[in-house]
Amino acid sequence: MVADGAGPGRLLVSSGTRDCRYDPATAWRVYQGDDGSLTVSTDTWQEESHTLMGISTDWYADAAAASAAGGLPPDVETRVARALGAEPVPPPPYRDFAEAFRAGVRPSHPEPVAGLELAVRHRPAQDDFGVGGDWYDVFTLDDGQVALVVGDVQGHGAKTAPIMARIRTLLHAYAVVTPDPGRALAMVNDFLDRFPGPAHATCTLAYLDPATGRILAARAAHPPLLIADPAGTPRLADIEGGLPLGMLAHQAYPCTTLTVTMGETLVLVTDGLVEGPQLNLDEGMERLAHRFERSRGLDLEATAERLFGLADLTGHRDDVTLLLARTTPG
Repeated sequence: MVADGAGPGRLLVSSGTRDCRYDPATAWRVYQGDDGSLTVSTDTWQEESHTLMGISTDWYADAAAASAAGGLPPDVETRVARALGAEPVPPPPYRDFAEAFRAGVRPSHPEPVAGLELAVRHRPAQDDFGVGGDWYDVFTLDDGQVALVVGDVQGHGAKTAPIMARIRTLLHAYAVVTPDPGRALAMVNDFLDRFPGPAHATCTLAYLDPATGRILAARAAHPPLLIADPAGTPRLADIEGGLPLGMLAHQAYPCTTLTVTMGETLVLVTDGLVEGPQLNLDEGMERLAHRFERSRGLDLEATAERLFGLADLTGHRDDVTLLLARTTPG
């Protein structure tokens, strides 16, 4: 029940179920108890006793995830507090921490790169916390090449975010010191093998020289790279792959050399865009290529938006990432 602002003390009842206690996105709604009573907290879940409208109870949940979801909208918190004759409750101190954590691990939009036009789309499977196991990265190496990265940690949700952040940082560091993307993947793989706990990920790492169009690429069990010519005709890049990162130590990740011409587009994705319960990888990549062809004439951002719509056709919800890189006059 929330105040609607129509008058002092007027409350509206919004139906809810016991399950809503465990869904931060709907946690502000009413919980219906076993005795039929309807209650709602004036704040979101915390690991402490809460005073509800007329009932005090102990509710437990993931405080960080609930905080990252934003809790009650501020205007609703204020109106509920006024209806109860109380002052609005200030945000709990852990909310700032959760926001800082989310900002620190969520992939940021890549900086502009000379000779490349970029478009990215990223959506975690669980919107409540805003992070997941997918990541992308774009950065310039000392020799002028541009590193393009797309990866996917096994699993999804907030629990995969620290692993994702660790791998992203390692790969960035190793790519700077080795001219071979396959070697960089191998170094990350060996590090993960020494790290306690399971941490498996797939990844594509490509070094692109915008001046010459040369690409050095390596894959760790990741979906193939798609390349489309300026006319919009796509082709699969034949890049030999290796095992997922962290699966087995001392693995080799072969490096493949490719060449793109001016105006060609590289399409890097995670499996959330091309795989599902009733959709295998080959079918998903074929669907991706077909949709790219049908996007002829669109600019890169519009093309990215159209391709990203395929995520809603896979039959399940997973972390999804799409990175487009088009060569342009530098």
